[in-house]
Amino acid sequence: MKSKIWKYTLLFLAVAGMALPAAAWDRTRHDAIASIAEQHLTRRAKRNIARYLEHSIVYYASYMDKHRDAPEFRDIEHVSYVDERMQLVDTLRNGKMNCVVALMQACDRLRNYREMDDSLVRLNLMYVIHIAGDMHCPGHVKYPGCKSGRAVLNGKKMSYHAVWDWGVLDRAHGWSYSEYREQLDTHTKRERRAMAAGTPRDWVHETAVDCRVIYDWQRPDGVYDNAFVQDTYLLPERQLVKAAYRLAALLNELFG
Repeated sequence: MKSKIWKYTLLFLAVAGMALPAAAWDRTRHDAIASIAEQHLTRRAKRNIARYLEHSIVYYASYMDKHRDAPEFRDIEHVSYVDERMQLVDTLRNGKMNCVVALMQACDRLRNYREMDDSLVRLNLMYVIHIAGDMHCPGHVKYPGCKSGRAVLNGKKMSYHAVWDWGVLDRAHGWSYSEYREQLDTHTKRERRAMAAGTPRDWVHETAVDCRVIYDWQRPDGVYDNAFVQDTYLLPERQLVKAAYRLAALLNELFG
């Protein structure tokens, strides 16, 4: 069964021109995004999605990360690139596709999911679940001239990218994914609708504008302490919530 799924994964990526994501957010944060999103799926969307996924969407939230180090994927771009105006760059200089453009293509395909092979629906669906989360991670936007570099957060060595994947949030709360849902899924229907308005292209522009500040916060010595965590954790927390409501909106549009 695994070999069959892997075969379809390779076919899916080769035919669709998909980019595979890196580990923006860790498993807990990906699960939290999917768990919050699941609370806001319509009954029809849940029913239609269940035809293709044997488990909750939370179960598949980190699926794409599990294969990111495979030899076939090492040269695939996996972050959101923007230009000086914070606009999404569709095709990169090396000819590879920006992952958010690939996300939009996956959504376009899923609008005709009833006419697709079940295995391809499943893989496009898992891609949407994952990238809709990834694209909101503060460190997952690449700006001209900005570099991540190394960091030490409360004595732990990591990349500056990882500080925003999980480091700041882990040290701010240390919550499980269900605790994120319980604590953060508190917005009204009007607030959720406002956050979910727009398109993935709009969302990556907003993320780029809002998260550019992490490079202003970058320290020359790369050392970050608990005071830094307390001063900054609300940024990735807000991004996580937006990702969840936008993922729900995408899935409701496609399957609801």
